Amino acid sequence: MTKILVWDIPARLFHFAFAASLSAAIGIGFLVDDDEPLFQLHMIFGIVAGFLLLIRVVMGVFGSRYSRFSSFPVHPREIVRYMISATISKTKRYAGNNPGSALAAVIMFLLVPALFISGIGYGGEDLEELHELFAWTLLVVVVLHLIGLAWHTIRHRENISLAMVTGMKEGKAEDAISSSHAVWGVVIGILAGTWIAALFAAHNARTATVKVPGTDVTLRLGENESGKDERERHHDDDD
Repeated sequence: MTKILVWDIPARLFHFAFAASLSAAIGIGFLVDDDEPLFQLHMIFGIVAGFLLLIRVVMGVFGSRYSRFSSFPVHPREIVRYMISATISKTKRYAGNNPGSALAAVIMFLLVPALFISGIGYGGEDLEELHELFAWTLLVVVVLHLIGLAWHTIRHRENISLAMVTGMKEGKAEDAISSSHAVWGVVIGILAGTWIAALFAAHNARTATVKVPGTDVTLRLGENESGKDERERHHDDDD
């Protein structure tokens, strides 16, 4: 076993940017009242996470070896085998994602668009309740993922979290990727950074809205007022 390159720079940039945007959205969502101005950033960071996920989908199809979704070991039998072995013995080594981290990634990738759709404020109370359920589910998945990383580090004496910083893991030479794709990392970093900066610049705190860069879409950062008025009208009629 020797140190080999398994994560290229685009994968590492996405990982930290996605983790940061989700952490900010979750933290604000759970800790800040929804009528406070700071809460507007909850949805903005959610939009950032959704935008980064679009980039990740492209990487999942055209990216490096272990960034591609086809490399994710998510067959149910393999996941069950991995979970059992992780509990009672040392597990098989994976150059890229192991079944636990791959499953966590897939669930998070599905939850982000579900959270966006249920959180933009146009679906009434039913979608609001779903949004809260999705948020708690995401938080649980993130916590379990972190516990899994800590457990793997202890069991295998391998700091796999560090691999997402350096791109290097212990493995066989034939399992390494051929390049860190530094140029693509710079290109993606500049384009994504420019779009995200434009998103924050388009935020109007006074009207609690944001215009999505590159589109004609303007989103209200909070409960949709028409939906709110409609529910209040129904409530008055019931009274």
